[in-house]
Amino acid sequence: MSIRLQKVLAQAGLASRREAELWIQAGRVSVNGKVVTTLGTQADPAADRIAVDGKVVNRLAPKVYYMLNKPTGYISTCEDDLGRPTVLDLLKPLKFRLFPVGRLDWDTEGLLLLTNDGELAQRLLHPRFHIRRTYLAKVDGIPNPAALRRLADAGDVALPRNRRPTVRLSKVGERHAWLEIRLWEGKNRQVRRMCEAVGHPVKRLRRVQFAGLDTLGLALGQYRALTPSEVLVLKRLAGLERPLKHSE
Repeated sequence: MSIRLQKVLAQAGLASRREAELWIQAGRVSVNGKVVTTLGTQADPAADRIAVDGKVVNRLAPKVYYMLNKPTGYISTCEDDLGRPTVLDLLKPLKFRLFPVGRLDWDTEGLLLLTNDGELAQRLLHPRFHIRRTYLAKVDGIPNPAALRRLADAGDVALPRNRRPTVRLSKVGERHAWLEIRLWEGKNRQVRRMCEAVGHPVKRLRRVQFAGLDTLGLALGQYRALTPSEVLVLKRLAGLERPLKHSE
């Protein structure tokens, strides 16, 4: 059965659909020896020879799931044209081809998932699944209650109240404060832009939770495989596994 080429690549665990589209447009993907650059092109993964950069796609690659406690100084991509270190440099001992689920800025640390399960990755990032992210942000100055309310109202007002950002003071120093910020969708540099807008720029940012997972016990730069139960929870959050009934 023929399906869109970007979906074939995502299901093979090579990239998210969006990244696969970029590969296609860049001329990195071929079908039966012919380079394809048109989005929407379809192929039959059971019959066609599909390759990325000349390497034939292995449709039978096992799905793997890892968590990384990302340090600063690494970008969350598979490769970088400028030669900067990427998060995959931290996972070089692994023999699997992985890609990050979403991105953390080079100067942001904390929990980052990596997998070759393109469908799960895409769903975890899609706004309709409302996957919660929790950040600790060290900000310049100490926000007053009015600033905290403005931060909480900085999200999309079209969202239901229970899906808007929540903000609380976690720790207070002499000239700075740590804020715990919870979001239900990820936008580019959202936490930094929110804090900048209320006059308290971020000095350090760490993601401590994603989809119910946390980095407790995992030092910066370390990674580990997710347990089967953790993977199952992620799939249920993403609508890929039906939840158990109380009687089951």
